[in-house]
Amino acid sequence: MKTRSMLLLLLAFAAQAASAAQIITVSKFQFGKQWAFTKEEVQLLCRPDGSLFALNMSTLMQYPLNQQATHAMTSGQVNATSIDGILLDDPDNPGEKMSIAPFAERAGQLCDAPK
Repeated sequence: MKTRSMLLLLLAFAAQAASAAQIITVSKFQFGKQWAFTKEEVQLLCRPDGSLFALNMSTLMQYPLNQQATHAMTSGQVNATSIDGILLDDPDNPGEKMSIAPFAERAGQLCDAPK
C-alpha cells in the first residue's frame, strides 16, 4: 500500500512537471533593432497547449503572441491583455507597430524544447 501511494505521488509530480509552461527571458540587447517592446526585457513562454505569451514581470501581465494565446485570452481561460499596449511604433513604417514575429518564433522554440 505504501509503495503504491509513493508511486502515485511520483506520477502526479511527473505529470505536473511535464505540463508546466516553458519560459525564457529576452532583452532589448539580444534583439537590437528588432526589439518591439516598451520594456527593456520580457519573458516569453509557451504553454502546454501551444499558446505563446510575452510576460511583463513588473506587472505580471501576459500578452498573446499567437492565435491560440489570443483565443485563450478572449475566452477567459487566461488573464491577459492586448499586446498593443507594450508595442513600440515601427520607425521604418509610420503608423505601424513593431513586428512580434521574432518573439513568437523564439517562444515557439520553447514548445519544441525538451522538458
